[in-house]
Amino acid sequence: MEENLFIIHPSEIVRRGLAVILQEYFSMEITQLVSVSDLEAFSGINNSLVIVMLEAGQQLPPKLDEKLRRTNQLFLVGVSHDDQPQPYEYRLNIFSSALQIQQLIQVIRKSASKQKAVLPENGDLTLREKDVIRLVALGLANKEIADRLNISIHTVISHRKNITEKLNIRSISGLTMYAIMNKLIDISDINPEELI
Repeated sequence: MEENLFIIHPSEIVRRGLAVILQEYFSMEITQLVSVSDLEAFSGINNSLVIVMLEAGQQLPPKLDEKLRRTNQLFLVGVSHDDQPQPYEYRLNIFSSALQIQQLIQVIRKSASKQKAVLPENGDLTLREKDVIRLVALGLANKEIADRLNISIHTVISHRKNITEKLNIRSISGLTMYAIMNKLIDISDINPEELI
């Protein structure tokens, strides 16, 4: 799988610094851009791992985000100078060490390879299973899911077993990524503090 990493930041120091660190550890295509609108020129990328590091507060235009997610495995990394919560899948502090940056990319690559291996179409899931996976991804426990859907806890467990068998995904984080990638939930619906 081809790997493309885009660093979008107005600061040349941040862009170049990240690029130098990443080039030292990884052999992937690294592109430095000043603004999110510059990414439009790369919207034709297909069947790739696409990592976009962007300044905290920036967002991809919804149509571009959707197009990239439809044809690639897209991961967004918010780059900031503090540890404030961000609406991105991953965060990077500009004061992070080279080792921390390397580890973050390794986590993303590992997640991408797992998703590629197990990401069937969600058409195999029933509507109720999609409801269950959405609530699991939002951090609800089996009892809370049963209450929310007005079904028994045994039925929830049965649905979760069927979902695991159909998707071959066993972890809550894997189910969450599946739900995001298949548009069952929006990343902004997830409160990371509730998942801890």
